[in-house]
Amino acid sequence: MDRHDVVVIGAGFAGLTAARDLREAGKDVLVLEARDRIGGSTWYQPDVFDGVGLEMGGTWIVPQQTHVWAEVQRYGIPVEDSELPGRMTWSDRGTVLDTLLPVPPQEYEQLEHAVRALIADASRFDPLRPLSEQDVADLDVPIRQWAENAGLTGNAKELMMSWFCGCANANEDTGSALDILRWCSSMDSSLWGMVQASVLGFTFTNGTASLARAILADGGAQLRLSSPVREVESDDEGVTVTYDGGVVRADRVVMTTPVGVWQDIEFSPALPADKLAISRENHAGQGQKVWALARNVPEDISGFGWGTSFDYVGAMKTTERGVVLVCFAPEHDRVDAADLADVQRAVREFAPEAEVLDAHSHAWVHDEYSKGTWATFRAGQFAEYELCVGRTEGRVHFSGSHTARRWRAFIDGAIESGKRTAAEILAAEQ
Repeated sequence: MDRHDVVVIGAGFAGLTAARDLREAGKDVLVLEARDRIGGSTWYQPDVFDGVGLEMGGTWIVPQQTHVWAEVQRYGIPVEDSELPGRMTWSDRGTVLDTLLPVPPQEYEQLEHAVRALIADASRFDPLRPLSEQDVADLDVPIRQWAENAGLTGNAKELMMSWFCGCANANEDTGSALDILRWCSSMDSSLWGMVQASVLGFTFTNGTASLARAILADGGAQLRLSSPVREVESDDEGVTVTYDGGVVRADRVVMTTPVGVWQDIEFSPALPADKLAISRENHAGQGQKVWALARNVPEDISGFGWGTSFDYVGAMKTTERGVVLVCFAPEHDRVDAADLADVQRAVREFAPEAEVLDAHSHAWVHDEYSKGTWATFRAGQFAEYELCVGRTEGRVHFSGSHTARRWRAFIDGAIESGKRTAAEILAAEQ
């Protein structure tokens, strides 16, 4: 049986970062990845639409995300800033508003109130500290309830709920408002900063895979792809990991898989009740990300909608045939990405003359190694699970963006968690 100092389960950014840092400290590290690729919840597919590469998972970064930004600088990975749209497109239940702002003049006061409520609540807590240990339980409520508690009405309420749902990739009765308020808080309680971090930040010129490959190459850890883990058995002297293709022994294990996947792995000793509970509940990120190539749409469209199939439709690039659009929906079945007519129907709620020529998506919700998109908490999960998801269980250390502090569910959070977990292992062996 192979023996290593550490086995890392998962070759996403958390696993690759942990493996690199452990290798730098002289550890013998093996990375087991269920898929036939690295990157985890990021997945860059080159040359999909007329030579344009598409990010099926994580896409944008900002300098305030200090962990990923430092890695980009370390390896000299080229990134490019998003071009700002000339104006915003607002869709009210499929009707494109011909106004500068998403509300009629008589509701300007309500729009101001909504923005003030967002900033005021985002300013109430420190995003670097566990939120479950701060006095913000009243914010850990469904998105709709937060809007109602804040006294929002009219289009301002609909827009704010839709914006939160888009960020959470979850519906208004499931996603925690607190998890999305953290995005604003992490950008110094700036609404514009929150927009940048969400859909108008920097993108990787050669895809997120360019950074993933650089970290892997620098670390030099052994990597086995197409090796899903089935059993993790711990004892006083180490951990035995059984995967498709073999069995390996290690002093310690780093588990980076999404929480919904834990229940599919046989742990011995069994997972504690809280970890098993959140795995069965899963997180709130159960929506869609759909790419479309369309004609007859503005080349700089950036559209937010409420009562629409997509929460957001935004232009990313222009090809000879049309405009490449990235589209988000808060539930996985809002749009049939395999049906061009249905994608066109949804896009036309923002651009009525749109002709969709092609569409591409990945059903992360039905992916057995993900079981969801990015990991935003359900309402009420902070108090129950925020700390447990990253808690070490004996010789098994838990990592992944869902364990991060400031930038949960982002590439930055995954890298942060990988660094933290590597440091934990090194400290435990001193």
